[in-house]
Amino acid sequence: MQPPKILARAVLAATLAGAGAVAAGAAPAQAAGGTGLLTGIVRNDRGAVVANAKISIWPTVNENANPVAVTTTSAAGAWRVPKLDAGRYKIEIGLAGWSEYAPGRERDYADARTYRVATWGRTSVSSVVERAGSFAGRLTTASGRPAAGVSVTVDDYRTARAFQTTTSATGRYSLPVPPGGDYVVSYRDGTFRQYAPHTVDQALARHYTVASGQRVRVNDRLLRAASLTGRLVDAAGAPVAGATVRFIYTETAVELETTTDANGAYRFQKLNPGPIKVSFRTADGVGQYAYQAQSYDEATEFRLSLSNRTVVDDALLP
Repeated sequence: MQPPKILARAVLAATLAGAGAVAAGAAPAQAAGGTGLLTGIVRNDRGAVVANAKISIWPTVNENANPVAVTTTSAAGAWRVPKLDAGRYKIEIGLAGWSEYAPGRERDYADARTYRVATWGRTSVSSVVERAGSFAGRLTTASGRPAAGVSVTVDDYRTARAFQTTTSATGRYSLPVPPGGDYVVSYRDGTFRQYAPHTVDQALARHYTVASGQRVRVNDRLLRAASLTGRLVDAAGAPVAGATVRFIYTETAVELETTTDANGAYRFQKLNPGPIKVSFRTADGVGQYAYQAQSYDEATEFRLSLSNRTVVDDALLP
């Protein structure tokens, strides 16, 4: 694990006495004399240099401290931190969505290698890091057409991080992710959520691991979602317009709501299956549950199912 990171202080560029020049990299403010130099270069596991990686130098004496210096790699993958107090340090390499510790391929601070900086000495560190992986694929509707504008989420169950994108007009998507991980892919179309491959049950979702630089292809087709419609009338049979219609999934307590139109009709589309109860509240505050129940416990429980439309009509109590 990493040490607690208190908000890092701004790292000041050290001005060389009498020279008026700025030191390369981001050097911490230090007392004059008795310091050393850390330098390094970062490459990926294909041998290419890694530019713009964030380099954080962590002290090992006080692990609750801020990093003593922060800089970034150059276009050539090189970095340099001068004027470090003699001591031992760990070097964190911040990449696109994850971090590794020098000399690379280690994400746990506790297991990271320690580097010694001697007074007036130079310590050079060569690091080899992993490359980002990615998910890519094509999502279609239940009828086989491109599913455009659907949210795609890749959840990493190890870190509780979520990575998101949206399908294009052709239903395609591509999403970079850190290598490794324990990933689950899901889609959200309106309020309807589906997991890969082709299930609404999270327990049945496939778990994917992505190697360094690997592109994992996940194609899928949306299931036909459930829907809920109905009409609310008063005791005399006249439509009740502008009433709030709310339903709750009785197993998860998730709620959705809408309002009745001028004909007293309402509609919910793109719903996940499951047991529900439905309630109504008029604009003047009169409320009840379907069918003509005055409390949640007395309300009828309905079950939404995939590919089906559930109809719940009701009349206000006299």
